[in-house]
Amino acid sequence: MEIKKKYVEVLKQQIEKAYDTQHEKIVEISNMFGKCMSNNGVVQLFGIDHDEEFVNELNYRAGGIAPFHAIKIKDLTLRGGVKVADVESGSIYLPENVAKTADALMGLYELDDRDMYVLVSTKGNDPLVLELAKRVKANNQKLVAVVNKASYDACGGTLLDYADIWLDMCSPEPDVALNLNGVKIGQTSSTVANVIAQMLTAETYRYFIEKEGKAPVLFSANIKGADVHNNALTDPYGRRIR
Repeated sequence: MEIKKKYVEVLKQQIEKAYDTQHEKIVEISNMFGKCMSNNGVVQLFGIDHDEEFVNELNYRAGGIAPFHAIKIKDLTLRGGVKVADVESGSIYLPENVAKTADALMGLYELDDRDMYVLVSTKGNDPLVLELAKRVKANNQKLVAVVNKASYDACGGTLLDYADIWLDMCSPEPDVALNLNGVKIGQTSSTVANVIAQMLTAETYRYFIEKEGKAPVLFSANIKGADVHNNALTDPYGRRIR
């Protein structure tokens, strides 16, 4: 079997595992999303580095649900007064700096007590993610954690200590799919996580259709009238989802 076919076969197995083992929680979390949004809450999303890919799957995409908002590290440099060098060096992520970083990051946005949070951390031990988790729970808000459980266990993660419910990316540790002549290649966790994110989108849509008969789905900018449609969905939130 050719190498790329082997990779696809392994990836398919992991996606099937994610569906089989996570589908009940995906429905439960999607219901949480729908209830939050129906109460004029926003689902706040955060992940660092490749974990941000999961965030991007949910945040303001054509065919996605409107009331998601991404908390992004790059906003610290764009409008938070943080030097690019401090981000690139990783100093903002050091345990002794994460409280200050979290203050600066959360101070950039119009966060609301009606909001809930999704924090993504493959290993569940990122100091900044843990700092945000502590703050979310101190404010008695709902928290969904997304981790790769195999990596989480191997690395001594603690994010799940704060989560109301969590999802598993269902990838191995280390995160590689193939062993070719003793060389391991081909990561899978981000791809599986992105599929999980789209299952959450689908089930959140299902929730709105069942409960309200319509869903706040964003249109592609290539569709005539999309701007008017999308603005009608997002304008009521003001700067909360911008």
